[in-house]
Amino acid sequence: MIDPKAPLSGFFAEFCESQTHLDSLLSKISTNQKSKIADKMGVFLRRPWTVAKHYGIDLADSPEEFWSQGFISMKKNPELHEVLDALWRSDHGVPNEGTIDDFPASLTTEWIQDWGIEVARGMARLLSQDPHTVVRLTREADAAQVLAEVATENGKPRAGYYSPRALIFKGYASVQRTESFKRGWYEIQDEGSQLMSAFALADADAAPALQAHPTIARAKFDVKALESALASVPAGTVIDACAGSGGKTLAISDFLRGQGRVYAYDVYDRKVQALRKRAERAGESNIQAVVLEGDASAALSKFAGSADRLLVDSPCSGWGVLRRNPDIKWSRKPRATGGSEPERPITYLQHQVVRDYLPLLKSGGVFTYGVCTVQKAETVDQVQWILNSFPELALRHSGFIGPHETDGFFMASFSKK
Repeated sequence: MIDPKAPLSGFFAEFCESQTHLDSLLSKISTNQKSKIADKMGVFLRRPWTVAKHYGIDLADSPEEFWSQGFISMKKNPELHEVLDALWRSDHGVPNEGTIDDFPASLTTEWIQDWGIEVARGMARLLSQDPHTVVRLTREADAAQVLAEVATENGKPRAGYYSPRALIFKGYASVQRTESFKRGWYEIQDEGSQLMSAFALADADAAPALQAHPTIARAKFDVKALESALASVPAGTVIDACAGSGGKTLAISDFLRGQGRVYAYDVYDRKVQALRKRAERAGESNIQAVVLEGDASAALSKFAGSADRLLVDSPCSGWGVLRRNPDIKWSRKPRATGGSEPERPITYLQHQVVRDYLPLLKSGGVFTYGVCTVQKAETVDQVQWILNSFPELALRHSGFIGPHETDGFFMASFSKK
């Protein structure tokens, strides 16, 4: 039970005890202060050291000492609860971005090793900001009516820079209660995720948006050229592996104008059920969503050589979405190749997913590997592993988008001989 006199402090104590995902914990709150708790807890989780300094409170002698504390120590830290109580009373003047001190040293050390201090500082600044709300308009959308509905409550959005269908609202926007949303005229989807969906179909035209390292400044990009390329992408068979609840599946189907076939696979039934409901609402009848059970390679073997395009949006450490999911930096190990026995590193799982799905790609087809992280071990190192392991593949394009203006993604495309 959350203390009504100190709700933010009480919620953080529950967060420390449960160590569950923030959204899951928030879903259990029945208080009418839920939205306020969600907003202010997000601010603190994104930039705790910066927020504490704003109130003139020391969480520890140094950021390193603070981040070295376990959940039990943090739960009992009186200075931390003093910060939360002050934030609950008023967030006036709290900075909208933080610094490298707002992230565990074990994580930022790896960023520095991978990309250098300037990129690491840029990522920290960007990933500590509050996220925007981004939607993707569908091909059937009445754009004028959508804007009339959503802009009334949330302010006027700006057009996307990397996706021809993106609308971006500053900060949080309530966009799921409109008639346009119920009609399936738009989906909530980060612009970087939209770009990966487009890259899976038109990699040559999406690739100029990518950079050789996580982006901390905007790349010059012709979004109109990408829009034109997507309009002429030939229909065929596309497979979306690890589809989850289907954000990229729906975008791919939409970019294909509802033509061809899009097969979406995932091992979690609840996610596949959510995908099916979203596809029905969006009117995308060319999607077939499948729950994989048991031995994935055996279940998939009968579809060998069937796909013109294959997207493996692989499980990953998720460091590219820290702005949207700040709680994961409080509970997850940063090193993609680390972990204690018998736990296997995430790169092992990424290898296995590629092995399971690659046989589905036909000769002459295009394979896209993607992740929502910035770790070198899960991105550029994986490209080299793929090329070394599968001599029938040739690299076409690769690079990063975000965390500047989008969540952080890496994507690479390969042609199959």
